[in-house]
Amino acid sequence: MQLVVENLSVAYGNIRALHGISFAVDQGEIVTIIGANGAGKSTTLRAISRMIPAEKGSGIDFMG
Repeated sequence: MQLVVENLSVAYGNIRALHGISFAVDQGEIVTIIGANGAGKSTTLRAISRMIPAEKGSGIDFMG
């Protein structure tokens, strides 16, 4: 696995944007994130890239 996200949770103050998202992406895979407005797509990518903090207990592992 090249990217593993486990139990990703993010909150903006009292508003929970993500709760317990988990997925894995292998090298060479092409993956898209789709969903309605406000579903958490941008928040997911911002948390993975560490632009915003994930809550305690979230796991993000990129290439070990």
